[in-house]
Amino acid sequence: MITCTSVLRMHAALLATLVAAMLGLVPAQDARAQENALAGRLDGLAEGFMLREQVPGAIAAAVSGDTVILRGYGLADLEEGTPVSPDQTRFEIGSITKLFTWTAVLMLVEEGALDLREDVSQYLPEGLVPGDAPLTLAQLMSHRPGFEESYAIFDPAIAALPRAEALSASAPEQVFPRGEVTSYSNWGVALAGLVIEEVTGQTWEKVIESRILDPLGMDDTTLGEGLRRADQPPLSHSYRVQGGVAHPAFRIDIGAFAPAGGIASTAADMARFLRFLMGDGTLEGTQLLRPETMATMRTRLFDDRPDAADMAHGLQSRPLFGTTVYGHGGGLNEFLSTLVFIPEIDAGVFISQNGGAGASLPLLAPDLILAELAAKTGLTAPASSMVQDAASRAAEAAGTYLGNRRTFTGWAQFFAALSPLVVTATPDGALMLPTGKLPAPSRFEPIGPDLWQNAQGDRIALIRNEAGRIVRLADGTGAHTHERVQGLADPAWLFASFGAAVLLSLTMLVGLIWRHGIRGGARGGTLAAWLGVAGAATVWLFVLAGIAAGLSAARLGSEYIFDQPQPTLQAVLTLADGVAVMAAAVLLSLVPVWRAPGWSLWRRLHQTAFALSLVAFGGLLSYWGLAFGGPI
Repeated sequence: MITCTSVLRMHAALLATLVAAMLGLVPAQDARAQENALAGRLDGLAEGFMLREQVPGAIAAAVSGDTVILRGYGLADLEEGTPVSPDQTRFEIGSITKLFTWTAVLMLVEEGALDLREDVSQYLPEGLVPGDAPLTLAQLMSHRPGFEESYAIFDPAIAALPRAEALSASAPEQVFPRGEVTSYSNWGVALAGLVIEEVTGQTWEKVIESRILDPLGMDDTTLGEGLRRADQPPLSHSYRVQGGVAHPAFRIDIGAFAPAGGIASTAADMARFLRFLMGDGTLEGTQLLRPETMATMRTRLFDDRPDAADMAHGLQSRPLFGTTVYGHGGGLNEFLSTLVFIPEIDAGVFISQNGGAGASLPLLAPDLILAELAAKTGLTAPASSMVQDAASRAAEAAGTYLGNRRTFTGWAQFFAALSPLVVTATPDGALMLPTGKLPAPSRFEPIGPDLWQNAQGDRIALIRNEAGRIVRLADGTGAHTHERVQGLADPAWLFASFGAAVLLSLTMLVGLIWRHGIRGGARGGTLAAWLGVAGAATVWLFVLAGIAAGLSAARLGSEYIFDQPQPTLQAVLTLADGVAVMAAAVLLSLVPVWRAPGWSLWRRLHQTAFALSLVAFGGLLSYWGLAFGGPI
C-alpha cells in the first residue's frame, strides 16, 4: 500500500536525484566507478597474461565514452631497467599502420582524387602491377588482389630502394582471380602507398604526417626510425623469449614498404587515433573525414560471407557479442599489437607488447574487455540455433587446409607445408582447430549452415564453389582464408615420402655395407650398388642438414628467416637438389640391378623400393620448391 508519506519520500528522492544530476554529482561518481572498473580490468588482464607468458613490457589504451585509460607495463629496456611509459615510450604497431594508409586513401576519395573502383594502373609506372586484369583500391583494401605473399619486402637491400623500385623488385605473382580470394598482402598496401604519392605529389610519409598525425595531435608517432625527431620518445627495445630467457630481437627496417607497417607510436597517441576511428571523423573539433565516410570505412566492400569475419574498407570486421568488432592487428620485430573498437558502445582498446612467450595480452585481452563493456550496454551474443545437418557438414569440412597468405613459387612455399591447418570433426557436429590465441585446438560449435563459433566468439565459415564443393575456410580474423588441399598437394605426402626414403636408405646402407658389400656381380651391378649407397648417403646428409637448420632456427627465431643467407638453409636446399638428382640416378640403376647376376630377388626388390621412394621424395621436394626452387 502506498501512503502519502511514501509518496512524499519518493518525490523528495526524485528531486534530490535531479538536483544531483544537474550539479554533475551522480555522473561524476558513476564516471569514476566506470573508470576504476575499466582500469582494474585492464590491469588485471595485463598482470596475469604478462606473468604467465613472460612479456617484458607493454603499452595499452582503453577508451569507453569520455573515459580514457593509458597504461605502461613492465620494461622497455631490460638491461637498463627502463620502465615503459604510456606517453614516453614508442612501440612498433606493425600492420595497424595500414589503417593510416587507408584513412589517407579515403580522404583522397572524398576529394575526388581517387575512385576505389578504378584501375590503379593509371596512377603507377607501366608494368608495375602484377597480372593482366584491372586492379582496384577496393580489392587492395579487402586483401583480394590475388597476389601471393612476397617475402622480398623483408629484404633490407630491397627495402632501402626508392618505393617504386622496391615494389618492382619485390613484385609477387598473381595467383588468384581479382576480388575472389582473401589473401593478405603487405605488398598490396605498399602499392597503395605509392598510389597516394603519385596522386598527391608528396611522399607517403609527408601525407600521413601533415594530413593525419599533425591534425590529430599525434606528435610522438613516427613513420620510420630514420625520421624520428630528437623531441620524440625513444623506441622500446623488443625481445624474443626462448627457454624463459629474453633475448634482444633481430630487427629489420621495412623502409619502402612502410605504408604496410612502418609506424611506431605511444599509448597516448594511439588512444587519439582510436577515438578518431570510433567517432564521426572528428577529434576534438578537428575533422578529417565526413561521418558518412567513416560509416563507409566500416562497410564491407565484398559481402560473400556476411555472418563471418571479413575485411571492410581496410578494417577487419568480425561479428562478435551480438554486434561487429572492427580493428586491425600488427606484428613486426617481435612487437605484437591489436587495435579493436565497437562504435555502437563507443569503446575500443589498443594493446602492444614488446615480446613474450605468448600472445594472449594483445590477442585475447582486448576482446575480453570489449565483451564486458558490451554486456553492460545490453549487447549480447545471439542464441545459437540447431543445425540439422551439423554432423555431416562437420565431417565434410574435416581435412587439411593451407593458408592463402603464402608464396606459390620458390623455396619459401615450403613454409606452408610446415604449418597446415588441420581441421577435425566431432560426432556432434563441432570442429576442432587451432586459432593462434590458445595453445590447444579450439572447439567450434555449429551456429548455422557452414558456420561455426568458439567460446571466444571467433567464427569460421566454409566457402564452396559453384558445384557445392568446399574449397576454402575463412578464419576468425577476417584477413585470411585457407585453401583446402587434397592428394599430393597435402603436405602429409611430403613427410610420408621423407619417412619412407629415410627408412629405406638406412636399410640400404646397412644391407650394402654390412651384409652384401659394394658388389653387384658385374660392372653394371656394382655401379648400381654404388649409386644406391650414394643416394642413401645424400638422404642422410639432407637429414643432418635439416636437423642443423631446425636447431639454428629455434635458436635464432625470426632472425633465421630475415637474416639471409643462412648456411644451414643453403645446405638444406643444396642437398634437396642432390636428393632429386640422385633419385633419377638410382631409378636408372634399376636396369642393371634387374639384369646383373648375383643379386637376390629380395635385394633387387629392396633397391627398387628405395628408388621409388627416392623418386617420390625428390619429386615432392621439387613440388614444394626445396629442390631447384631458386636462390635464397
